Amino acid sequence: MKRGIYLSFLLLIANLLQAQLEISVFGDAEAHPVEKITELDYQIVDDGVANFDNGNFAYVKIRVPDVKEKSDHMIFFSYALVDTIRMYYPNPDGSLHLASETGQAFKFDTRYYETSDFVFPIEPGISEYYFEISSHKPLVLPFQLVQREELSETLSTNDFLFGIYVGIISVMFLYNLVIFFLTRDRSYLFYIMYLLTIGLAQAALFGYTDRYLFSWAPYFNKIFAVLSGALVGIASIFFINNFLRLKSKAPLFRNLLLIVIPLDIIAIVLLLMGYEAFAYKMVNMVALSGSIIAIIAAVKLAQSGYKPANFFLLAWSVFLVSVVIFALKDFDIVPYNPVFRRSMLFGSSIEVVLLSVALADRINQLRREKEYSQARALEMARENERIIKEQNIELEKRVEARTMELQEANEELQVTLDNLKETQTQLVDAEKMASLGQLTAGIAHEINNPINFITSNIKPLKLDLSEVYSIIDEFSNLSDDCSPEELKKAKETLVEYDYDFLKEEIESLVSGISDGAIRTSEIVLGLRNFSRLDEDVVKKANLNEGLDSTMILLRNKTKGLVDVVRDYDPNLIDIDCFPGKLNQAFMNILNNGVYAVNAKNYEEGEKPCLTLKTRMVDAQNVAVHLIDNGIGMDEQTKKKLYEPFFTTKDVGEGTGLGMSIVFKIIDKHGGRIEVNSELGKGTEFILFLPVRQPNEFA
Repeated sequence: MKRGIYLSFLLLIANLLQAQLEISVFGDAEAHPVEKITELDYQIVDDGVANFDNGNFAYVKIRVPDVKEKSDHMIFFSYALVDTIRMYYPNPDGSLHLASETGQAFKFDTRYYETSDFVFPIEPGISEYYFEISSHKPLVLPFQLVQREELSETLSTNDFLFGIYVGIISVMFLYNLVIFFLTRDRSYLFYIMYLLTIGLAQAALFGYTDRYLFSWAPYFNKIFAVLSGALVGIASIFFINNFLRLKSKAPLFRNLLLIVIPLDIIAIVLLLMGYEAFAYKMVNMVALSGSIIAIIAAVKLAQSGYKPANFFLLAWSVFLVSVVIFALKDFDIVPYNPVFRRSMLFGSSIEVVLLSVALADRINQLRREKEYSQARALEMARENERIIKEQNIELEKRVEARTMELQEANEELQVTLDNLKETQTQLVDAEKMASLGQLTAGIAHEINNPINFITSNIKPLKLDLSEVYSIIDEFSNLSDDCSPEELKKAKETLVEYDYDFLKEEIESLVSGISDGAIRTSEIVLGLRNFSRLDEDVVKKANLNEGLDSTMILLRNKTKGLVDVVRDYDPNLIDIDCFPGKLNQAFMNILNNGVYAVNAKNYEEGEKPCLTLKTRMVDAQNVAVHLIDNGIGMDEQTKKKLYEPFFTTKDVGEGTGLGMSIVFKIIDKHGGRIEVNSELGKGTEFILFLPVRQPNEFA
């Protein structure tokens, strides 16, 4: 599809000889035979810089003032991103002479003048020249007529400015590389990757990669501007995600930005397959989309008070403004001069410096946060020490008073008294302090139920036994030679008291009493298995049994109220551990789970549920999963989960020591804890424990 541009312009170089060129252009989507290019419908360019869409061919006819003798004037084409550019001038017989053939599709030594742009000499006596230009990137046609000496000065200035840019990038690269090796912060690694790619992209944009890196490889000259643009996009995504911490602070924007990476990779593949024009457009569109997403994410984080987002917005805005200026100059909205042509160099220089300052500021911020947390931890440790000392004194007084009371009990309770004294002494260690009070009411209730059942069966059992005794007395009074009337009277006693019913009722009452006794025994056994007061050394224990004994003690809180799902690994082996301490950890977590499900309002068809799951991770490790579908936790609560005295429960419902004790118990076993929780959905605690403990542990 043909299109013409009706423009005419007079391009000037600052402080250079102002020479007028008459320029006419013709743009087309297809190439024309050389002998036909003099016949094309050229349109005079009057004001501005002509430009054409990607993948087009452009033909330019230039008239210069008549030059009779050898002149040091040359035609200067100050644009590096063209695949081919051929200059023709007419022979006396009317044919066209190919005076020069160069561009990124040719080796660098085909250029008349050693510069990143293109220079063409003027022949004496020839005032009309034709140029055939093609590129898969935008075609911009800034032609100028300059003198050799002034051109050298201009090119030197251009090289000097780009050298300053390279110096800035190199200094920032080396500085951040050193900081990376000192801190091992991945933000610096991603940033030096970004610096390297942005520097190469700017070098490609101004033709310096053609001149210094790929002068021998025309293929790379053609594609490297697009390739480096895609690499900049990939590197910037990694840096932005890490610098702004989008994974934790804005996961939606992180996921959106990650889409940019495969799109840039696809563009690179298309570029290597030969779809150069389409790849160029795709890289630009992906870069624009990624920039918009990054800016929106940074604005939201800045509004939330995240300081690094302010630095990012400032640096990124400066760079984007320079990109806009760079684009506007091609449409003559701003003048096409050396300053605006290099706006991206200035913008990216400021950007990399600001981002380096932002990274340095983040180190200082992290150091301040660390110092504050250390001071806070020391203060909390001292406060905890004071509280524990006071509690120890109080607990010792309570133990002494309780011991005096229990001395009045009978000899049968002496063993229980000794165990209770030992349990009270261990409360000083704080490992069972948090849950003992919570268990008391539940245990009393659980034991009271079977005891009440036994008590209620004793009275009817006595009545039934008195009737049986009456029947027995009646028959025992019969003599061996009793009369039929006496025997009949005794048998009437069997009917009167319904002897068959008495037998069934007595068996039922005895069975009920037996069930109550067994239930009481189970509770006592569960309590003993839970506490393991006699086991203060490492022993082998079965985690499935430990979970069952813990649930026995929690039955008062769960029976009929919470569904309990047991998903135990049948192949789970016994592990080396402190059984009582592990049961304490299970109790603290499950007690919190019961609180979480009771605090949630469930929708219709949904019920409170606790899930207990055990698994063999491998030959050396096991895992215990304790899951509830309660109210869940937010990120702030998860961060403070193991801090002593931190609790989300109401006053009087929690001490804030439960999860701190759990952490110490699991850490003492050489294990670790993972927490998965979503607000309103529930929480999962995963306890990873080693199967065997080192010898020195025992």
